[in-house]
Amino acid sequence: MKTVVITGCSVGVGRATALLLDRAGWRVFAIVRKQADADDLEAAARGPLKGVLADVTDRQQVFAAAAVINEQCREHGLDGLICNAGAGGAGPLEFAAMDELTKPIDTSVYGSIFCAQAFLPLLRTARGRIINVTSGSNLLSMPLASTYPAAKYAVELLSRQLQAEVRQFGVSVIVVDPGRVKSRMTLSAEEQNAEARAKLPPEAIELYGDLLSKLDRLVTSVVGSGKEPEVVAQAYLTALTDRKPKSFYTVGNDARILRIIARLSPQWVMDAMATRILERGANDTSSSTARR
Repeated sequence: MKTVVITGCSVGVGRATALLLDRAGWRVFAIVRKQADADDLEAAARGPLKGVLADVTDRQQVFAAAAVINEQCREHGLDGLICNAGAGGAGPLEFAAMDELTKPIDTSVYGSIFCAQAFLPLLRTARGRIINVTSGSNLLSMPLASTYPAAKYAVELLSRQLQAEVRQFGVSVIVVDPGRVKSRMTLSAEEQNAEARAKLPPEAIELYGDLLSKLDRLVTSVVGSGKEPEVVAQAYLTALTDRKPKSFYTVGNDARILRIIARLSPQWVMDAMATRILERGANDTSSSTARR
């Protein structure tokens, strides 16, 4: 039985991946922050799935979770580590609160680093694979959405660096771009934007009000769109089981085409694309509202 650790398993892609790998016969350790989410996952599983409590932004908690898991799979080691946990953030950088700045970076960047540090001894034993998750948003200079893409850009760079260090042990580091997904982050984006906007001082609204309104309308226009979490979960499974794994996987045409355009286009084209997406999203929402 192959063994995998997955972070961010309470909802969305993480939960779908935990249950898919459980059904596929893997021994799954699903990392969540709340006991209720661990209990819910274990109840839904068919196999020996185990919910493990840890906040990936807390290095001490990650190492404590690794110690628990090590007791159960020390001899065989760990075949896979999927660093799926992530957190969004939006708003003008000039007025960004400290938690808005640090949350995406702490979760995606430091969370992935802490997990690699904690689980590499087990991964070396099984010559396992690490999957880190990026986003095509780091290819577009979208205003008011800077810290999340910055975090994902850092994940890509760190993954390449980590691969150079652990290749000698037979450990593979894989990056996956899932594209647009119906995740908790996207489904609750309207609410998150409203909460972040409420924290801004009047000066920020005066200076950035037009951009904030366009971003609000863009978010509204895309809520509920995207691929199902199970599609991304299947891509994770493919990355874990391919006989010769690639270093980078894209999920769906949206992610693949954006990467191709970015590779072949100068920066001004990508900047123009970001502007067009922002304007079109705002116009689409305005037109929909007018029709109603």
